[in-house]
Amino acid sequence: MKKKLALLMAAIMTVAMVPMTAFASTKLTAVDEIATGVGSKHPFTSTVELVKNDDQVDIDDVTTDGDATFDVQLKLTNGKFSKTGDVYDMTTDKNNNKGVVAVEVNNDTTATITLATRVFNGHGNSKACVLDIKAYAVETGDVIATFTSNKTQFKTASEVIAKAYDGDVTIESEGVVTFVEDSSDDVKNIKDITIKGLTNGAVTSNEITLKLKGNYEFNYSKSQSAFLDEKGDPVAIDKIVTCLNDKNVVIKVGDFDEDELHFTITNINPNQVPIITIGGFAIKTTKDCDPGDVAKITVSSKDFDSNTLEVAKMVEEAVTYTVEDDDLPTIWAGKDYKAADETNTLELAIEENTGDILNTSRKATFTFPEGIEVVNAKFDGVNNGHDDFKYEVDENVVTIWNYGEKAESDATDMTVKFILNAAPTFSGDVKVTLGGEFDDVELKLATVKAPYTVEAKTSEVLIDYRYVPVNEIVITEAEEGILEEGDVIMLQVEKMDFEDAGKYEVTSGDIEVDVTINDDADNTAQLEVEVKDDSTEASTITISGLELYLDRTLPVGGYALKNVGDWNSTSKDRENGAINVLWENSYDKKETEGKRLGYEENGIFKYSAVTVNDSYVEVVTAGRDQDDSSTTRKIVITIGSTTMAVGTETITLDAPAYINSDNYTMLPLRAVSEAFGATVGWDDASRTVTLMMGQRIVSMTIGSKTMYINGTPVAMNTAPEIVSERTFLPVRDLCNALGITKIDWNEASATVTLN
Repeated sequence: MKKKLALLMAAIMTVAMVPMTAFASTKLTAVDEIATGVGSKHPFTSTVELVKNDDQVDIDDVTTDGDATFDVQLKLTNGKFSKTGDVYDMTTDKNNNKGVVAVEVNNDTTATITLATRVFNGHGNSKACVLDIKAYAVETGDVIATFTSNKTQFKTASEVIAKAYDGDVTIESEGVVTFVEDSSDDVKNIKDITIKGLTNGAVTSNEITLKLKGNYEFNYSKSQSAFLDEKGDPVAIDKIVTCLNDKNVVIKVGDFDEDELHFTITNINPNQVPIITIGGFAIKTTKDCDPGDVAKITVSSKDFDSNTLEVAKMVEEAVTYTVEDDDLPTIWAGKDYKAADETNTLELAIEENTGDILNTSRKATFTFPEGIEVVNAKFDGVNNGHDDFKYEVDENVVTIWNYGEKAESDATDMTVKFILNAAPTFSGDVKVTLGGEFDDVELKLATVKAPYTVEAKTSEVLIDYRYVPVNEIVITEAEEGILEEGDVIMLQVEKMDFEDAGKYEVTSGDIEVDVTINDDADNTAQLEVEVKDDSTEASTITISGLELYLDRTLPVGGYALKNVGDWNSTSKDRENGAINVLWENSYDKKETEGKRLGYEENGIFKYSAVTVNDSYVEVVTAGRDQDDSSTTRKIVITIGSTTMAVGTETITLDAPAYINSDNYTMLPLRAVSEAFGATVGWDDASRTVTLMMGQRIVSMTIGSKTMYINGTPVAMNTAPEIVSERTFLPVRDLCNALGITKIDWNEASATVTLN
């Protein structure tokens, strides 16, 4: 049987590939494994059992009425019902006491079977309806019986009841023995080879030859003229070849050497079906035998067609692992996969190529990398039906004891199903290292990807200003529906505040979100992006127009934008953990006196946040130059007035302040700047204004919405305008240029006060 390392990411995907009948069929069991020839001269009887599955409803809900019956239809594929003369052999039923009330053969391939309802429901003395199907094969291959019924509670069921071969003899081996490279175990007994006649007299008195091919040879002794077993002891002739069903046969072993055996069988009863078994002796490897080399034995005789069987192989390792799927399944980083979640099941199958490796009471381990948590592990093929099987899960390590299930020298097959969580900071391949009694080997089980990404470019800013613009933030889903209704992405920059949440737009896909500022965050700029409805198409959210307030005490340097969690959330379904999708499983599952332990020290993955950009805000210079640019002056300007108040003085203006078409209050740049002590220069060729105030140098160009403060670009609300041969600037942009932080507007009097 082929063993696999099956990597099953989504159980739903697997289910979709399985026929529905595999889940909801009536329990149908073929009691006998029938090997047969082709045609009516090879009739067979196959016994089947019919009973409802545990998930089926009782037929007619009858549990007590012993007389209730119902009909099922039987159809044969690659088979016909056998006859004696013109009468079908199944016409007369002989199974009344086993739940079959009547049998009516309709034609060569269909029949109506009347079953006792109580027995089929599993309530009779006989727990199943037993039917003898008398038929023959039409062609080589499987003969299949299919049962249907007009009773909705009865689910269609099919089963192979016989296998037809071309000829009168089948030749089969019980299995393949395995040699391991560099092992001292280079001699092993072959599995039994069976020659079975399909008809009486299929094998007569004749010589049968076994020819061994490959880098192997029979284990025999020339001096003793005898075959040897794997221990080197002689094997008696009656242990090498036996013939069932006839005690009068005579078996003689003739010539044999390292690759060929001859023997004859005489006195076979022609009225009996012969069953000849060959085995009990050993083969051994030669010096030329390498991993991958296969030993084959060809069985031939004049009575039947020859057949070649694989009987041994050489492997590189005692335990092997293979991958069924080329593509590794995906685990989403930071998602909390529950212990019963089948959407993230990874299945690891271990094939032992030779016996005794896994039959041990010692420990074996499955070790995953840091940042991977094993949520659950289930085992199949081990001794888990007994109390002595034990396993332990410690974050990323699974340890098992007493896992051998089968008898010594019998290969053990083990299947382990893992459900894993990956930390938000983990990405790439998930590898598991098998150790202990297993071969030390590293296997890839899955790939971890971020369920969504957050991108934001660095913004260079000046401190001590209001409404400082910063670059947009872009959130992109990896695939549709990853961000679910109620999920919140929390983004923050420490030591500053958002003054404007800007605007947000779903630039691709159809997710619905809401973006707000968390005003409760102390000295922290924090945005909350809450999902209002899942996407049906992978979506991108763009947040633009963000503005910050940066305090004058903020040191020069970079400030990170981080994806963080909210530990005090009262959001629905998030009471026991953070509401951020990347933080669902970051809290410690243990509690101390009813309170969760600190996540930084005791969290499962031991992290505190996911950094989006470690220099999202780059403070490049101080704001107001405290040594010589501070001012105590107070300036009052009235819209439309040709004068302004500077302290106790009144200054005449060449052009009055006004409100432009975009509703910005525009102030005369030169008059206001000089009132605060700045020097104003004008370059007519480049149409550039320059302000110098202490250590501050500010430049701006007519028509451009960017000013430069000590060489750092700063975005403006609107470009400078020239009216009545004077340059005007919006009040907030002019105050940013001069380092003025206090602005008052009186709408009733249309007055601006600056100080």
